[in-house]
Amino acid sequence: MGFNEISFVICLLLILKFLKEKILSARLENKTTVITGGNTGIGKAICKAFAKESSNVVIGWYEHEAEALNLVDEITANNISVKAIQVDVTDEKSVKNFFRTAIELFGDIDILINNAGIQKAQSITETSLEDWENMMSVHLRGAFLCSRAVTSHMTNRGSGAIINVCSQLGYIGRENYTAYSAAKGGLVAFTRALAKELAPQGVRVNGVSPGLVDTGFDPLSDEVKREHASRLPLARLGTPEDMTSAFVFLASEEGRYYCGQLLHPNGGEIMP
Repeated sequence: MGFNEISFVICLLLILKFLKEKILSARLENKTTVITGGNTGIGKAICKAFAKESSNVVIGWYEHEAEALNLVDEITANNISVKAIQVDVTDEKSVKNFFRTAIELFGDIDILINNAGIQKAQSITETSLEDWENMMSVHLRGAFLCSRAVTSHMTNRGSGAIINVCSQLGYIGRENYTAYSAAKGGLVAFTRALAKELAPQGVRVNGVSPGLVDTGFDPLSDEVKREHASRLPLARLGTPEDMTSAFVFLASEEGRYYCGQLLHPNGGEIMP
């Protein structure tokens, strides 16, 4: 093979590589994704990953406004349409206003990721009724209100995806996380039931159940995190970025046959 032929082959391979990367970075092009709790932790990483896949992004935030605005600037710099809107996922009126605004801005919603959540480590004797109800409200009432708000838009169109952020603690529990574990366990059941209800109308509902992820917002000490990581088969904690591929997969055409499934990026801690 002569020099010209070799040069041609190299150029062809580079073109094919470019086209492959272009296709893979546009799996959600012309889609609009809503992510609640999207300005910090796992939610922030999801927003950035979906923007990289060319999806319009609606960042639902309740606290930490500065983080939301900074994320908008970061995503906008990459020529992706993005909007940050404050929402209290436990308040019915706030949720209705949030989704009405999102639809007015983008026309429709293709993907909903119910990520908003809270954590609090305390024994059951230290858990007040208010603590318990707040945990259930954010995780379960929030997922219910947000899912209900988008269902008619998705079913009328005959397509859509809802992805709930669950947790491995919804399966195995953890001491001093009784309320959180119960809320996440309820969210697992909610995911499976809603999947069966909406699948005949073209809407796929799935979930992601991460293991312990080092987001900087959990109440565990560094010592506890290191000890936990040492017991994992992969010998490290997950990062928010480790979680994002599961969400992109479930939201994209690649996940079209997944219904009522829970993916488990957890470093091998549990293998359901």
